[in-house]
Amino acid sequence: MKIVYVNQRVIDLVQLKEGIYWVGAIDWNIRNFHGYITNRGTTYNAYLIVDEKVALIDTVKSSFFPEMVQRIKKIVDLVNLDYIISNHTEPDHSGSIKKLLSVARNAELIASERGQNGLAWYYGEDLECTTIKEKPNINLGNRNLQFVPVPMVHWPDSMVTYIPEDQLLLSNDAFGQHFASSKRFDDEVDQTVIMQEAKTYYANIVMHLWGPIGSALKALEGIEIKMIAPSHGIIWRRKLDMIIEAYKKWVEGVSDPRVIVVYDTMWGSTEMVANAIAEGIISEGVEVQLYKLSNSDNTEIISNILDARAVLIGSPTLNNGLFPTVASFLMYMKGLKPRKKLGAFFGSYGWGGGAKREAEAELKATGIELIESDLDFNFKPSQKELEKAVEFGKTIARKV
Repeated sequence: MKIVYVNQRVIDLVQLKEGIYWVGAIDWNIRNFHGYITNRGTTYNAYLIVDEKVALIDTVKSSFFPEMVQRIKKIVDLVNLDYIISNHTEPDHSGSIKKLLSVARNAELIASERGQNGLAWYYGEDLECTTIKEKPNINLGNRNLQFVPVPMVHWPDSMVTYIPEDQLLLSNDAFGQHFASSKRFDDEVDQTVIMQEAKTYYANIVMHLWGPIGSALKALEGIEIKMIAPSHGIIWRRKLDMIIEAYKKWVEGVSDPRVIVVYDTMWGSTEMVANAIAEGIISEGVEVQLYKLSNSDNTEIISNILDARAVLIGSPTLNNGLFPTVASFLMYMKGLKPRKKLGAFFGSYGWGGGAKREAEAELKATGIELIESDLDFNFKPSQKELEKAVEFGKTIARKV
């Protein structure tokens, strides 16, 4: 491993295979990725293939351009770049393309047809780009790059790059994680941590795209893969079966017998109901997790909903509607469309209701199978009403 320096920081050059390098960037400090809380930062992965010809697969977020360039320069001069492959138009992957083309003047930019359009929107119509319709594969000498469009495995322009000689899949956003680390490979980090981050990434980024992802997984079944190099996070070289099987499970909507209770409260009444429901669930020996929205973030909640069987939503009525934090969460969850879930509402109100009607409409719109609850109580719930909530918890537990 070579060591170089950028602004007095140690930079490591990592080799995936002979002549194939990771030349991306580590973003240690990012904590929000368009609404997704990234407590462990992220990486922007770019890969350099050095053969008779030289190709770069993806770039990095624009502000990390110098870091990527320093890594590339320790291997080849920028004028020797023959190809820049854009697997995905989103700026965390394409953000350095225009800067790079200004110095790597001999490089040919290649993207999907939709990628070509997206790059023109972002970086100007004068950006020259060859599509994979024109060049579905490229020979670099001893290696071939094969391009496979995977539309809506995140964005319509998405594609992956496969190197058959190395059985290496450069998988774009599939199998990724938002995870900053000084290590690059799956066998060098804590397995529990990396799988949790992979799960969180899937749940909060691509869960609603289970159909296209399922199709992509089926397409991969006939391909020999010994390494998966995603656009974010750790590279998979030892635990490929583990991450692929996890994706299959998530795509199928396989769930564990677990209940997630998500709520917020004004004066404690809705919280009393939440705790009573949890008591009933626990009494039946079923796992339950409670999340008070004013103290929790959507990212963690959604990642745990991914493989839970049921999600219960609790809200007080405010101004004849949902409490704002609950309304916001339901909107977030609706966009991600968790599969094969049971759901129900509980809550409280003062002189008039309204939260129940809105919450149940949102749950139905999300595709969740609604269970009638009749747990919307006036002001502070009585002991009898709390006992009713306990019994409902037991009913939910039996259903899951």
